[in-house]
Amino acid sequence: MPRRLDPSALIFTAFPLAFFTLLLIAPLALLLYKPLVTLVSIDYPLGGLLDYPFVSKRPLGSHFKYIDLPTGPDKLIISLKDYGVIVNTVIVATLVTLFSTIVGTAAALLTSSYYFPGRDVVRIVMMLPLLYTPFVNAFVVYNLFGKDNGVLASITGSLFGVSVYFQGLAGVILTQTLMFWPIVYVNAFASMVQIDPSLKEQAENLGARGLRLHRTVTLPLAMPGITAGAALVFIFSMEDLAAPIAFRVDNVISRWIVNEILASPSVEEISVDTLILALILVSTASLWFVTVKRYLSLRQYAMLQKGGVRERRLEEPGPLAKALIYLILIPWILVSISPQLGVVVYAFSESWIGTVPQGLTLDHMREVLSDGRVVNAFRNSVTYALLASIISIVIAVTTSYSVERLRTRLSEPLDVLATIPIALPGLALALGFLIMFSTDFTKGTILDPYEFPALFLVLAYSVRKSPFATRAAFAGLKHLHKSLEEAAMNLGARRLRVIRDITVPLIGINLLGGVLLTFVYSVTEVSTSITIGGLNEDYSPITYIIYDYVTGGYGGGAFVHLAASIVVILMAIQVAAITFVNVALKQRYAFIGV
Repeated sequence: MPRRLDPSALIFTAFPLAFFTLLLIAPLALLLYKPLVTLVSIDYPLGGLLDYPFVSKRPLGSHFKYIDLPTGPDKLIISLKDYGVIVNTVIVATLVTLFSTIVGTAAALLTSSYYFPGRDVVRIVMMLPLLYTPFVNAFVVYNLFGKDNGVLASITGSLFGVSVYFQGLAGVILTQTLMFWPIVYVNAFASMVQIDPSLKEQAENLGARGLRLHRTVTLPLAMPGITAGAALVFIFSMEDLAAPIAFRVDNVISRWIVNEILASPSVEEISVDTLILALILVSTASLWFVTVKRYLSLRQYAMLQKGGVRERRLEEPGPLAKALIYLILIPWILVSISPQLGVVVYAFSESWIGTVPQGLTLDHMREVLSDGRVVNAFRNSVTYALLASIISIVIAVTTSYSVERLRTRLSEPLDVLATIPIALPGLALALGFLIMFSTDFTKGTILDPYEFPALFLVLAYSVRKSPFATRAAFAGLKHLHKSLEEAAMNLGARRLRVIRDITVPLIGINLLGGVLLTFVYSVTEVSTSITIGGLNEDYSPITYIIYDYVTGGYGGGAFVHLAASIVVILMAIQVAAITFVNVALKQRYAFIGV
């Protein structure tokens, strides 16, 4: 016989379900419905999506281009052929996921299995690429590896007589790999350190050593983290805007959608092609999420259990192996952190036109801090993030309590709804909001996103970034024994009072850490910020101003220096928040600001 819930328990289940139904399911459902209705009503030739610019049956350009110069070093330009918007996006996401998985898994294997001097420093430094530096980090990669007078071209030209550099889709793949490989590393490392050491010892007793041990034991048991990280990389690559902008690539889905939205005065002007491209984004992300969740649920992994397990043993490599580890890790780390370091250099250098930056100045920082447009955007972002954080607290408490304590038939669907927003493309959600609220009834009112986008930015942030707070609340409830709540209820306290006086205070530290990350990554959110926020500049958040700067300074220029100055401020906010959460609150979170 099903258990009857009291009114407060019903509220704790109904509220988050209604929230996600209205602000997540409904917009995405309308995103599916609108193009279908349009296709039927106007007899739209769907086959057009199989022609250029969406699919190129005869790819344009070349993978490599060698230029033999009479004087000076020759040039070798590495790029990829243009296969059209859809195919380009799939190729880039697939290759970025492959490269990121290889590098991230290898780095996790080395740092989780072996002890070498400086190991802890290496682990910390490898997290730096996860600091979110909207757009500008891609321009740093372009300056280092994408110009004929960049650092890579200058070094290869001097050593080998051939200047090698990346352009087009190849540059996008390189940039995104540098940006996203730590996501795989963080997840793979977390899985590897949880493996029961006794399993490795048993394999060693049976003769497994070295690569065979890792191939047959470590990697299979770490597959949950590796798979989850790879799925996130694929999704984030498809939605990324920074690398395509820096390397002047317009034929990818993310660029196409953003250009179409910002160029359309109303939602009716947005083409059916754009809606279908957004559907491809959201369906691909959802398919990845469901597949990974299903795959992991079908497999069993032997991990560390609470109590009774010895401390994890690290191998001490020999001198030659130790030198090889340094030879692998140090060059890659230097390359990986160069975009973040380059952002700071960009902000405080007078110019960066040649191989290296020129001069040192504070003028760019002074200019952005005195610019009323930037100050207004910062004010907007902080306001929206604060409101979204407040909403996230309510969502986190109600969702986690319903799933963890009530355990009804709706718990699993609610858990999925509360988790999936972090993997869903913000561009698709933004388009769904525009379709849902751009009606004759809402036109000219506070519910019109073209007139008053602030409301929808707050709602979008609260949907997309609430998983940080929700997962933190889950962690708190898992460590809070329910007997404390049951004792209070046995003494006559109603459920709402128990939650208010006992549950929330006891998980308050967890909740504070999650909400703080929700706030930080709402401030740095990009996808919905530049699409919805760009509809009315009076309400634009700071990331839209950064986008406006870098597209105005296309390929480099003074505007990128100004954008870098803003990003340095955002980096400082992120570092402060993450340090507070990890050190002061004693909590551990991966920092992914998409």
